Amino acid sequence: MAAAALLLGVAAKTPPRAIPTIVVAPVGAIPSLPPTVTPALGEAGYVFPVYGPVAWGDTFGAARSDTSGGWHHGDDLFAPLGTPVLAVANGLVFSVGLERLGGKRLWLRDARGNEFYYAHLSAYSPLAVNGAIVHAGDVLGFVGDTGDALGTPYHLHFEVHPVGLLDRGYDGAVDPTSYLRTWRHVRYLSFEAGADWKPAVLAANAPKAGAVLVRAELDPALR
Repeated sequence: MAAAALLLGVAAKTPPRAIPTIVVAPVGAIPSLPPTVTPALGEAGYVFPVYGPVAWGDTFGAARSDTSGGWHHGDDLFAPLGTPVLAVANGLVFSVGLERLGGKRLWLRDARGNEFYYAHLSAYSPLAVNGAIVHAGDVLGFVGDTGDALGTPYHLHFEVHPVGLLDRGYDGAVDPTSYLRTWRHVRYLSFEAGADWKPAVLAANAPKAGAVLVRAELDPALR
């Protein structure tokens, strides 16, 4: 109850900030530099944002001509089309919807005010609605290639925006790699898929569509 009250307090007293439109810097403009810090997020119980086997590496800060500042603001987590994408923390979902670069995207804010960005989803789960309070391990959507990822290998673009850097706007993203390496992996999962989930290929390890969300258990070996 205390955790729920805390989250509800966040939603009621400090509504999520407006997410700025990503603007590509004009030719000749001085690009911004990616932050080099990875501050402690101040919460416990974070989970890895993609369910099951995933391929990924540290691509934060790599050159990207079509993004703010000209650099990659997160890590790309590659998995089969339709693989479940999970809430990394207890928190508030906001800014759910379609965006030119991110495609089907959403943001999650935890109780400390840290924010997490998910992009290129193929579809949303019923929990992915503005103002929803979710728990770590809840299914928010499914891996895809929407937005400017169309035609690339299916993946989740994932970003971490610590609360202390939110005044930098979208460029307050920090390298997710050190966080992702330590976050726990969900082992067992059931969920309600949502009416718009129609991938051409279903991830081999994904639960069947239409199941009711009843539990998400963490692999003890990865705790």
